[in-house]
Amino acid sequence: MAKVNALFQDAEEQAFDRYTNILVDADVEIMFHHGKPEPTKIRIKDIPCLWVWDETSREAAEYWAVWDYVGSEYTFDWMSIKSWSGSPVKVDTPERIN
Repeated sequence: MAKVNALFQDAEEQAFDRYTNILVDADVEIMFHHGKPEPTKIRIKDIPCLWVWDETSREAAEYWAVWDYVGSEYTFDWMSIKSWSGSPVKVDTPERIN
């Protein structure tokens, strides 16, 4: 019985680690309200993204992180995310340090 309990405890602990912190870089075209008639091309780096494995794909998490970042940082008529790439980031948490 102790082995079974240990297996369930291990599974519960692993369930909490089903996410990855990612920094995303993106190429975006934005048409500003007061700008020129052509879109402005912007390269944005180090957009924070939390990918929860059981909720969505990594690609979708990265895409929506870029979308949310641009929406909160810029006022625009329209935008287009041309490309993006993400790199996992190791985050030291108190549980992993001890």
